[in-house]
Amino acid sequence: MTADGDYGDNPNFLAGLELRQERYVVAVRCDFGVALGQFAPAQRVDALVAAQGKRQWRTVRWREGSQGWLRARVVALRCWRVTADGKRRIGWLLGEDASDGKRRYYWSNFGRHTPLVRMVEYAHRRHWVERFHEEAKELLGWDQYQGRLWPGFHRNSVLVMLAYSFLVWQEFEQRQRVSRRGRPRRPFSPSGRPQATVAAGDPSAHRRLAAA
Repeated sequence: MTADGDYGDNPNFLAGLELRQERYVVAVRCDFGVALGQFAPAQRVDALVAAQGKRQWRTVRWREGSQGWLRARVVALRCWRVTADGKRRIGWLLGEDASDGKRRYYWSNFGRHTPLVRMVEYAHRRHWVERFHEEAKELLGWDQYQGRLWPGFHRNSVLVMLAYSFLVWQEFEQRQRVSRRGRPRRPFSPSGRPQATVAAGDPSAHRRLAAA
């Protein structure tokens, strides 16, 4: 499970995932409370990450985009998140210095021996879902649905996802027949923009779209 800071900062949401034994990597805000020890005082994640030395940071790349590999400087700290009722849950705090100059923070309940690159890659999978939402509204009218009941919304969403998957497949098939100058664009989408959701040659792409 991956989510933005609106969900990552929601203790009830995280507690529900943990109750269901779901693994997650969620974005959190700078004032998210964590502690380095089970009985240590809680502190803000931005202060804790800022206190880490240069040797603690690693350069991690997670996938190849239209302009080369996506990478960032990342630090990972094994610590405890402090819940609203004072309880503590062990996990990973990730601090990321992205190429756009912004510092981002993530919290994950993955196990102690989980590779850092795996957690970082999961943290950035949310981009595909966000891209699908944007393009489904722009191209397929998803934002025009006026229903109020769950069955109707669910059926409409399934139809939009199927239509989107069909367009992605058609765009991929046509791209194989057309030669273009310069470096091949590997990610693609129905809109033809470089910031796309699906990577060419990725057999799991359509399964991820359906899961979105």
